[in-house]
Amino acid sequence: MGSLGFWEIVFLAVLALMIFGPDRLPGIARNVGRTIATVRREASSTLQELKEAADLGDDVKGLVQEAQELSTSLKDVRSTATSLLLGQPSTGAKPQSGPGPGRVVNPAPFDVDAT
Repeated sequence: MGSLGFWEIVFLAVLALMIFGPDRLPGIARNVGRTIATVRREASSTLQELKEAADLGDDVKGLVQEAQELSTSLKDVRSTATSLLLGQPSTGAKPQSGPGPGRVVNPAPFDVDAT
């Protein structure tokens, strides 16, 4: 969108003077000025609210990062607890699935009516 040059502004002023007349033109110009000021204030207020909302996005990103760290910590605790319960040394590695060598596994109960 281009800007208005000097001659375009002069043309619009003469046109407005011819359409509205010299009696009503100052009042119309005053109302247009007030309207423009109101629109600018509202736009500035909306822009400020959007900036504040964007700052909340940073807080949400921090909470997501903390949740991911907590999830990783809980996985470490779970693997440690599993390895202790199975009697394996805690090396930070994932515990083996299934029984260890020499262990007897009791089969899970099976209910024919439930299936």
